Amino acid sequence: MAVTDLLAQVAAAFDENRVPFLLIGGMAVSTWIEERLTRDVDIIAMVRRGDASRLKSALIASGTRVTALEMRLLFERRFLLLKTAGPRLDVKVATGAHDRAAFEHAGRVDIQGHPVAVASAEDLVLYKLMAWRPQDRADVHRLLREIRDLRRSYVESWLDRLSADEGADLRVRWAEALKEAGK
Repeated sequence: MAVTDLLAQVAAAFDENRVPFLLIGGMAVSTWIEERLTRDVDIIAMVRRGDASRLKSALIASGTRVTALEMRLLFERRFLLLKTAGPRLDVKVATGAHDRAAFEHAGRVDIQGHPVAVASAEDLVLYKLMAWRPQDRADVHRLLREIRDLRRSYVESWLDRLSADEGADLRVRWAEALKEAGK
């Protein structure tokens, strides 16, 4: 199964179970700049703890197996890597103000007839600054180089709050990314 097929399956299952979600990660980056290879689908589910049964139903309908322990971990601010018959589905439950703001600023793309909310380029930069693995760094550099109207002020307005949440100085990462991208 291709990642686009998994995303279409997720979109249908989450829509059927009334669970909004936001596409982040490599597939989201590929909606803004030249497509890059990715082997998973990364999403943030916009649900409250009281909606856990709907989320679990959506995940199962998406082709994942999810245990009661994994459901509890999702609501403890964890990013879960769930196996499917094909690509992996990486899921996080929205937890803070930035996740809510990212959903409000999301664009929409059509994936095999399903509308999918995709994080803005600025919110992707913020998610990538939080993760900061080598591929995340590369994605930030590409976004900075290729998106001319990227709203740097929006990114910078979140850095202190997200640094406190993440326990990492995102301003240092941001400065490094700007320097490496020649900005």
